[in-house]
Amino acid sequence: MRLLSLCLTLALCLAAAPAQAQTDTPPLDYARTIRESEMVFIPYMGMNRGPIFYTQYAQVATDSVATVGGMRRLFVNLHPTAHTLNLYNGFISRHGVTDARLLPTMPATGCQPTQAIIDLLPGIPASYKPKAVGGNYPLVCGISVHFLPADEAMVRAHIAANPVITLRVTVPLCAPSSPLLNVPGINQVLATNGALQSQPSGGVTGNSWDVLFESAKLAQTNPSLFVTPDPQVGWETYVKAFTLDLAAQTATMTPAVAGSSSAICTPAPLALEHG
Repeated sequence: MRLLSLCLTLALCLAAAPAQAQTDTPPLDYARTIRESEMVFIPYMGMNRGPIFYTQYAQVATDSVATVGGMRRLFVNLHPTAHTLNLYNGFISRHGVTDARLLPTMPATGCQPTQAIIDLLPGIPASYKPKAVGGNYPLVCGISVHFLPADEAMVRAHIAANPVITLRVTVPLCAPSSPLLNVPGINQVLATNGALQSQPSGGVTGNSWDVLFESAKLAQTNPSLFVTPDPQVGWETYVKAFTLDLAAQTATMTPAVAGSSSAICTPAPLALEHG
C-alpha cells in the first residue's frame, strides 16, 4: 500500500504543476564510464557518443589585446589540460568514442576572477573590473581583464605567476556501479496490461493515471523488475522517464528512453575545481 499511497501523492503534486518538458537526449550509460588522463567520458545508452568532462584546467591568456574605452583588454581562458598537453585526440582514437562537446552547467558563482587580479588594478572603473565570461567548448569559462597600456607587462606577469580564475562546479553524475532499470521490460508488461501503447517511432504513450497506478501496482506485485531492494526507488526512476501531463491525462516516453535502461543513481558527483 505504501507505493500506491506515494503514487497518489505524486499524482496530486504533478496535477498542480505544468507538464514536464520532453527531451530526446538519451540517458547516460554509467556502466561504460571511461576515466583516463584527466578526462571522464560517459556514453549515451546504446552509443559510443557522449559528453567528456575534464578534471584539470590551465589558464591561458590571449596573445592579442583590444583597445576598449582607452584601455587595453585581454581574456584569460580555462583550457582543459587534456587539450593543452595534447592528450585528447589520442584518447578519442584509442577508445573509438565521439565527443558530444558539452560544457558543464555553470552556476552564477561557478567561475570567477580571483580577488588578487581585482586588487591588482585598483584604479579601474567598476564597469571595467575583471569579470567572468562564458566558455566555448572545450574552454569551460574565462575572465576579461581591462588595464591601462602602461600596465600590460605587469598584468601579464601576474597572470603567468598566479591563478586569476576560480572554478567551482559540481557535475551531478552517478557511479558506474549504479543498478540499471530495465525500462523496455517494464514497458512490455504495462503494454500487455493495456496501460501503455507502443508508437511507430519506438516511444510509448498511455493515460497518465493508468501509468502511475499500474506501474505502482507492478512494483508491489513484481518488485524484481524494479531492481533495488526497495522497489519504490526503482518505481520513482521509472516514472521520471515519462513526460506526464495530468491535466491532459497523457504519459509519453521518447523512443530514446523507451529503448534503453535507466540508471538508478548512486550519486557520484564530479567536482571540477581550479584556483
